[in-house]
Amino acid sequence: MNRSTTVERQDFDSLLRRLGRAGFKKELVQRAILPDWWDDGCSRDPDILQDIEIRVARFLGASLAVVRDSSALLAPPRYPTAQLRRVRDVDRDRLGPAIHTAMRIAAAVVRSLRGPIPDPAVPPADGLRWREVIERSGPTVTLKDILADLWKRGVPVIPLNVFPTPGFQGIACIVEDRPVILLGYKHDEPGRVAFLVAHEVGHIAAGDCGPEGPVVDEEDEIADDSGIEIRADFYATQVVAGDTGVPPMDDDRLKGFKDLARQALDLERRTGSDASAVVFAWARRTGDYAAATMAVRALYRATGARKQLHQLFDQHVEIEAAAETDRVLLQCIDSDSQRNEAAG
Repeated sequence: MNRSTTVERQDFDSLLRRLGRAGFKKELVQRAILPDWWDDGCSRDPDILQDIEIRVARFLGASLAVVRDSSALLAPPRYPTAQLRRVRDVDRDRLGPAIHTAMRIAAAVVRSLRGPIPDPAVPPADGLRWREVIERSGPTVTLKDILADLWKRGVPVIPLNVFPTPGFQGIACIVEDRPVILLGYKHDEPGRVAFLVAHEVGHIAAGDCGPEGPVVDEEDEIADDSGIEIRADFYATQVVAGDTGVPPMDDDRLKGFKDLARQALDLERRTGSDASAVVFAWARRTGDYAAATMAVRALYRATGARKQLHQLFDQHVEIEAAAETDRVLLQCIDSDSQRNEAAG
């Protein structure tokens, strides 16, 4: 038989190895591709393998023939117009699996929003203007207030739990005509996450991202003086701190993390700017995240962000009623309902 018409068949383990070489390791495959009824015995059933091959083809956007040919190379789709920001020693191809997985999860979330689903409304392009219209639960604009405003606008904020490495800190993207923000790293300081979310909103409000061109921020501690990042940082600072500024790094009064915490708290009392968010706005400008982390601990505001992200996500996404393949993808998200299901 002519070699060009011969397809080398595979078993489940060989398919898993091919996916691993493409950047999708076993844990991700179990969460994002395999059905929720899967158990180890399924891997020996050739009929089930055919179903898994179809799922892999759908996930990768590859042809079924390529997935079924054990000699063919598997790879995620490329996103040539993706803008990689704050990246250190990681090229586009290595980030490809994480970007593709995030985009697939984002699409599953959009398809699973609880009704009535609002038409997406992008926040104002001016950070101060957005800050003015955010409904506050107290005297300051907090992470919870920012998240509630975004979900009300039909802009999902997705806290990921499982995705390929190397990964990313945040992604701003457009999926099925809807702005979406995905968070990769599991920071739990509300102020830090508030600044990060506002930064990603800055990209969306400025029109930096498109349907096939997400903005990918790999790590907030990496300096990036590009115009796109300076603009998004300024936007985020306006949202969390208003027009009052943040403690200057060269201020003689700033002699350690305790002084940083005191100045931020004083600014909160005088202006209504959340102290922990102000601290991380300062950290983004100075790069001193160690001092910022210690300062918010001194303020007793170092935890709670993940819980707030979970709660808002669960309020607006219907996991149980989602299509089966979407429900599998939603297993990659860190949410209270997913945790309760796993515990049960």
